[in-house]
Amino acid sequence: MNRLATLDEVISAVLRHIVLLAVVVAIGVVASLFYALSLPREYETSAVIQIEQPQVQAPNLSGVSSVNAQTLQQLQIIEQRVMSRDNLLAIIKAEGLFAAEADLTDNQKVAALRRSASVIRISDPALAWRPDVIPTAMNITVRLGDPEVATRVANTLVDNVLEENRSRRALRASETLAFFESEEQRLGTEIEALEARISEFKRNNADSLDGGLAVHREELALLEQEKLAVDREIIQLTSSTRGTRNSVAQNRIEQLEEQRQLLEARIDRVRVFVESAPEAERELSGLERALMKLTDQYQVITRNQAEAEMGAMLEASQQSESFRVLERAVVPDYPIAPNRKMIALMGCILSGLAGLALIAVLELRNPVIRTERQLERHLALRAVAVIPTVHVAHEKARSRVFWGLGIALAVVGFVLVAAYVSAR
Repeated sequence: MNRLATLDEVISAVLRHIVLLAVVVAIGVVASLFYALSLPREYETSAVIQIEQPQVQAPNLSGVSSVNAQTLQQLQIIEQRVMSRDNLLAIIKAEGLFAAEADLTDNQKVAALRRSASVIRISDPALAWRPDVIPTAMNITVRLGDPEVATRVANTLVDNVLEENRSRRALRASETLAFFESEEQRLGTEIEALEARISEFKRNNADSLDGGLAVHREELALLEQEKLAVDREIIQLTSSTRGTRNSVAQNRIEQLEEQRQLLEARIDRVRVFVESAPEAERELSGLERALMKLTDQYQVITRNQAEAEMGAMLEASQQSESFRVLERAVVPDYPIAPNRKMIALMGCILSGLAGLALIAVLELRNPVIRTERQLERHLALRAVAVIPTVHVAHEKARSRVFWGLGIALAVVGFVLVAAYVSAR
């Protein structure tokens, strides 16, 4: 490159090969224009769904953080269902997407549509560090080659999100209410059965429970006293008639013996009731604890059922958290990709650089000393005289033709680029 050491030498080299430079630039401009025109266009459109908080706050079963987590999970489920394979295949078939590419499989079409469509949740950037913040909106963006098809696909996804949210909330409210109603019925049946069992147990063990036990204890004390009195009388009669034969006393003793046997039999029966009282009390306490537990569960279920009914009423009146379309997708006016202006300009610049590089290569392959400065720099000799280049008439005419052709080609190339850029 030492043959082009000064700006004058570079300009002279460019002027000597101006036709070549113009041809290279013109070819590069035309090639870049054809390349830019051959690239398929992509149009992008988007829609915004606003997530509104409930106008009427319903009682909830857990804390605020848990409710936010449930809402975030609900949003994730909606996104996953909207972008599911079956839903995207239905959109592809309805809109006839990728019909020109018959060799694509269904999986490839679904993957292509997932790359072209996206559902992005929008949250407050100041609260991005909190994992439980509910997004305020959802942005649905679609990028396809046809602007009208892209718009229809985006609006279809919007409708899918709204329908999925409505159906899931209604289904969740109905399932929750149905669950609590079934639990209320089950617990009510169990409570009735347990109450009947307790009543039957009390009826069968009335002698060993509460008032019956106190009566039997008093009766047992009285019976023992009576038995003691009978025993005392028998002893007295036996001692007074010892050694004699008194039929009256003997009959009295026999009657007292029979009375004592009756008292002992009654005492045994009463003692059975008294001794079985602790076991009966234990069984009764267990049944009452089970009844209390079921009653507590029943109260919780009825309270939750009331809350579920309130949630169902809010869903029916559309007072709960809902999705509303803030902006529907509209047909885009201009393609977003490819950037044909940039491609054309870069082609012009690169073709110009390629032409300059080609000129530099030609100059290096033709080591000719053309000026006095080059002679002094390369040979260390001072020129005594410099004979200027003398052009004959046909050389001047050819030079003018080359110059005119080069300038014309360059002007045509730049005019094409400027016209294309201004038109886009």
